[in-house]
Amino acid sequence: MKILLLLSSTFTFLHTISSSSSNTTFICKTDHDCRLNGLCSLTTSTCICDPGWTSPTCGALDLLPATLGTGYNKTSFNASSWGSKIIHDPSNSLLFHLFLAGFTHQCGLDYWSPYSRIVHATSLEGPAGPYEFHSEVVGTFAHNPTVIWSPADEKWLLYYIGCPQSVNATCTSPSFSCGPGNFINGESGISVLSSEDLYSWTPHGQVMSGMNDGAWDADITNPSPHPLGRKGEMLLVYRGCPFNCSGNELISLSTAPSFLGPYTKLSSPIFPESNEDPFVWQDKRGNWHMLLHSLEPDGGFGSGPMVGRHAFAEKLEGEWTFDAETLAFSAVVEFQGGEVREFYRRERPQLFFSEDAEMKPLFLMTGVQEVGSEMSYSLIQPIEGAREWEQALGI
Repeated sequence: MKILLLLSSTFTFLHTISSSSSNTTFICKTDHDCRLNGLCSLTTSTCICDPGWTSPTCGALDLLPATLGTGYNKTSFNASSWGSKIIHDPSNSLLFHLFLAGFTHQCGLDYWSPYSRIVHATSLEGPAGPYEFHSEVVGTFAHNPTVIWSPADEKWLLYYIGCPQSVNATCTSPSFSCGPGNFINGESGISVLSSEDLYSWTPHGQVMSGMNDGAWDADITNPSPHPLGRKGEMLLVYRGCPFNCSGNELISLSTAPSFLGPYTKLSSPIFPESNEDPFVWQDKRGNWHMLLHSLEPDGGFGSGPMVGRHAFAEKLEGEWTFDAETLAFSAVVEFQGGEVREFYRRERPQLFFSEDAEMKPLFLMTGVQEVGSEMSYSLIQPIEGAREWEQALGI
């Protein structure tokens, strides 16, 4: 069955609060005012946030201090990594898997293409790690990994971008293509692997390709999948931009009857703001959400702390609301002991949720690069409720 989601041409944009209204008490009228991350109280006209979310609008993640040395940080060995996705082992409650982009030949973040590969790391110390290298899943060039469980297929699915590419021992950035849409850095085109055990992976090749034309999304990358229903249908959110990414980076949706495709794209972006790195999920009430790396002037690629945005919709087909009022997370991270670091770049957001019907966000995974450093690593930051969840698990 082919699924085509029709998106309304209208959209909702939340304007930034001016300084003159910053001291005004926020009043909600509907749950939409609470970003669908909480309920609007009919008696007090204030938002009652779901666990894991905070701020008057419930638009900010309720982040706890991170712990130095957790996540996947091998920069002391001159090894960079970027982004990550936590998977809780289905057989061993104390084992956690991390799938991330790791760079070969001691190359830094600037050389993610073509030196990125997909790494499988493991930890017995909790979802935040620290994680240790287990194996290489896909060699160079492979990037943007994310892993989901498909109940219909009873398989783990790993989506990524890339194609086989030999690399020089000295870090260089050659032009190459992995398919239509881009001949500069190989970023266009989305592939998938499947596994029954998280260790042995079967490649299925590229399931969604770009185009060599003038489309706004000729260049496609940043896959974020989500199963739809029980028949194997799949949602795939992606970032599109013109050929060779010569214009605005925008977010849209595609759907397919199975994870193998064919994927049917929407005809337009779901909101006009420039973003990348979407991470999509459906909450306990059936609403849809995304975390995004914002490319706004005070965020983007090292331009300031405004890097994490949230978008939401009551229905997948829209209308989608992009929240430009409340920052979901920033480039500033507090660590245990009181240390605070403002990272030069913080991108590739993904979440780890509680494994019950509540779908509480427990950990935020991002790729970070410190000011003045060529290296990068995979940071994992706990969210309010994470400690209690770990204690209940026996960690």
